[in-house]
Amino acid sequence: MPRGGGGFRGSRSRSFGGGFSGGGFRGGSTSFRMGSTRPSGTPFGRTGSTRIVNRRPSGPYSHRYRRPHRRYYRRRPYWWYHRPWYYRWYSPWFFGWYYRPWYFSPALIIGGIVMFIILGVMFIPLIGFAFGIPMAGGGTPGEVTYRSTETLYFNEYWYEYESIDAGNDITFSVQSSPSNITFAVWDQPFENLPTTSKTGGYGDIFTLENNYYYYYSVFLKPGSEIEFEFESSGAVDFFLADAYQLTDWNQGENPSFDIYLDDVSLGDETYKVGEAKDYYLVWYNEGQSQIEITYDVEYTAQDVYDFSVTDFYMEAVNEVPQQSITVPNEGRWYFFVYFDPMNSPEESTEITFDVTYETGRTAIDQWINISPILIIVLVIIIIVIIVAVVARRRQKEVYKKGEKKKVKKSPYKPADKKEEWKTGEKSKPKEQKVCISCGKEISATAKFCTHCGKAQVGRKVGESGIKTPPKSKNCTFCGNKIKTDDKYCKWCGTKIGS
Repeated sequence: MPRGGGGFRGSRSRSFGGGFSGGGFRGGSTSFRMGSTRPSGTPFGRTGSTRIVNRRPSGPYSHRYRRPHRRYYRRRPYWWYHRPWYYRWYSPWFFGWYYRPWYFSPALIIGGIVMFIILGVMFIPLIGFAFGIPMAGGGTPGEVTYRSTETLYFNEYWYEYESIDAGNDITFSVQSSPSNITFAVWDQPFENLPTTSKTGGYGDIFTLENNYYYYYSVFLKPGSEIEFEFESSGAVDFFLADAYQLTDWNQGENPSFDIYLDDVSLGDETYKVGEAKDYYLVWYNEGQSQIEITYDVEYTAQDVYDFSVTDFYMEAVNEVPQQSITVPNEGRWYFFVYFDPMNSPEESTEITFDVTYETGRTAIDQWINISPILIIVLVIIIIVIIVAVVARRRQKEVYKKGEKKKVKKSPYKPADKKEEWKTGEKSKPKEQKVCISCGKEISATAKFCTHCGKAQVGRKVGESGIKTPPKSKNCTFCGNKIKTDDKYCKWCGTKIGS
């Protein structure tokens, strides 16, 4: 579906832009902005582009391509091509598989992990120093560059910042496609930008064929107002909708609208905006062969960011040529790339920026700046290590005391080592008994024989003189019930009868 451009056309345009027009036939393809934003209209901020220290910018489109590998077979000695995996002593489970890079070998991975843990524990303060310097500012020349290509969605802004000294330069260049963006450099964050209210509007005359519609859209935040009036040569349908309602209506559905006028030739109303989004004023010709419509729209936009307070800015542009500014004061300086939804109807745009800060601060200056923080971190780490060591020692002492209480003394006295050395035999416990199965001596308290493994219950068959009288109901030896026709007790084996 065709869409109009930004700004205002003809003699009816107002002082402030922000509206877009378009149209098509109902049921055709659409390209309305369907993305979401905060109901309050506060834009999203994003950061984290590539940060380069100690290197001059070479342009946003400068890339280093990967150099291809050379051929394997070249004019080299014969032994050069005999790789270690050709030999029997080579184990892939230790050295790694030959078709994978050397750093994938298990020996190096496991050893590297162990060494990394040891070095990490030993050199935590040094690691803090190493990471603290590049995050604090520039390197030896004091130069920091942000260079990246990012996708920016409507009502979003990209920002980066650096701390620099007064009298130093910030060099920048920005490109955007396909939407217009606003670029600014300031010594305060984006949230501190003041807002203001601006008025704008548009008027035009257009012709609508049967089953065709025409719209005028504008992005507004809560508190804004839209005032419109129109006159038609025939009956026309008019409604105020957002992108989702307009899409559903174009697909043949009947959504509810905040303002809907059916078969009218005149219209004059004012609408109070309650949520930040795109608002579409739509005229639809249903049943008429051709009608002519004259309309006039005026709106008051609230919470419009005022970039005139910044040190440098360019609004509603798709390119900022390379140029530099000199900062007047020391501090943290930001740059912003803002996709203002009032300047372009697209949902997203691709931005490429190259911003270089000459901070005027060397690496030594950064060491001095961050030294108090690193000292505090180092002291905290030392305290944590000391507390951990003391707690560990106390835990071991408590554990040892608990183990001593649990240990029970053996009922047998240990053998006298001197006597054992003289006789050459181990001393036996005083109390002994004989196994009822194999007849060997075992401990008096043993429940199983240590020689044959039999349980020490019942009696030894063939040696006991106890017999159970015939026709008895219970065994004389063990007392369990037996049958009258049994010859032996099935529980202990005692003979029954004479």
